[in-house]
Amino acid sequence: MATIAVLGGGNGGFAAAAHLTALGERVHLYSRSAETLRVARERGGIAYSGAAGEGLAPVACLTNDLAEALAGAELVMLCLPATAFADLARALAPLLAQAGGPPLLLNPGNTGGSLVFRRLLIEAGCADPPPIAETNTLTYICRKQGEGEVYISSLVQHVRLATLPAPAVETLWPLLSRLYPSLRPVEHVLVTALSNVNAVLHPPGMVLSAAWIEHSGGDFRYYYDAGTPAVAQVMADLDRERLAVAAAWGLALEPFPKLFADLGSTSPEAGASGSFLRMLRESAPNQFIKAPASLDSRYLHEDIPFGLVPMSELGRALGVATPVMDALVTLASSMNRRDYRATGWGLARLGLPPAREAALALLR
Repeated sequence: MATIAVLGGGNGGFAAAAHLTALGERVHLYSRSAETLRVARERGGIAYSGAAGEGLAPVACLTNDLAEALAGAELVMLCLPATAFADLARALAPLLAQAGGPPLLLNPGNTGGSLVFRRLLIEAGCADPPPIAETNTLTYICRKQGEGEVYISSLVQHVRLATLPAPAVETLWPLLSRLYPSLRPVEHVLVTALSNVNAVLHPPGMVLSAAWIEHSGGDFRYYYDAGTPAVAQVMADLDRERLAVAAAWGLALEPFPKLFADLGSTSPEAGASGSFLRMLRESAPNQFIKAPASLDSRYLHEDIPFGLVPMSELGRALGVATPVMDALVTLASSMNRRDYRATGWGLARLGLPPAREAALALLR
């Protein structure tokens, strides 16, 4: 049994707390909001169903105290949107320095999250941050059912994992592979960054379905009903740009339909076909997930500034044009009256120099 601090009271945090408790690990679940944990406290745990089984997971510690969550933790797992990283890094910095630093897992890391989080910890006074692992997507497809229950439609397979610094994966692997046996280690965190699933999956549908979302309050199946030929085409063009950026950084990444199938999120046949439309239509774990209720959604607030913006900036640094990526950033900024490019993760926020070899040397 390991003690795992899971930070975040949303879909991913509840799924991780329930699943890992069911596996026999000791979980400390932290949320800033007392109300978020109220029902679970009253029930004596988190009710869960779906791919991880069904039952009530008696989570060892449900707390609104970050220090209590970290007490005795062998791993600190962040299941939070990237919009929360800055505040959380400031709160964690003194605790990590004081405790000698249990390793962190960003589940997921978005596009460059481990680089950003390390820089934020240093700026907040944690001079020697612990190793930071990150995944390219959340290890669960899940949705909370009210405040005390979570439905897990998929335990995502072959999730890519990298660590900062890269050699730290050897130390973290025994524990992480026990929690998630199908994790797939990759060379360094630029691979996980440029394999960010949500950055490709969410922005095209959000921008092209904006009127439908506002009119219906999101009352349609996001991945299935909005998985139209036009959305699939924009997604395919976006993915070509992602692969071009990766190639400029010396990385040969697989096309998105193949990646999505390897994660178990669509059929193997759809992945092999290369068709984005078929990929969306044959995504059984995502089929019944509704669209966001409004454009005030993490599908834009997270996946544009902390997903597409850093991809675009990584391309810009090496002269790779990303017109579709840039158009989505511009249109999303216009729709929500936010300058996502200005607030997003550029190279400076990632802490990377613009020269390729110098940047890669910091990752290895």
